[in-house]
Amino acid sequence: MRKTRRTSRVGESVRDALVEVLRFDMKDLGMGLASITEVEVSPDLHFARVFVSGLKEDETRALVDELQQRRGRIRGFLGKRIRLRYTPELDFRFDETTMRASRIEGLLSEIRERDEESGDGD
Repeated sequence: MRKTRRTSRVGESVRDALVEVLRFDMKDLGMGLASITEVEVSPDLHFARVFVSGLKEDETRALVDELQQRRGRIRGFLGKRIRLRYTPELDFRFDETTMRASRIEGLLSEIRERDEESGDGD
């Protein structure tokens, strides 16, 4: 989705409102250690892609599936918390950014260890 200043600002407000909805309105949903990392909003503000990240991949993917199933109810609560003419359709996705970052960090530490063992300081 194309990112403009307007869509970024609306995405931030949708993200903040979603955090409140999931914390206070959807108490039966166990968020655990998961969090909403980003919300991308379409230029016409009719669609929002919500990225969810967590420490445990399996639990987070299960949570994303559950959020996807309950997106209609979540959208209803969201409409009461944000001041937009149209409440966007929600699409929940698993955010793999933290997993990729930890994988890259692991690979870099392996390379550093190999360099230290071989005696190459550069």
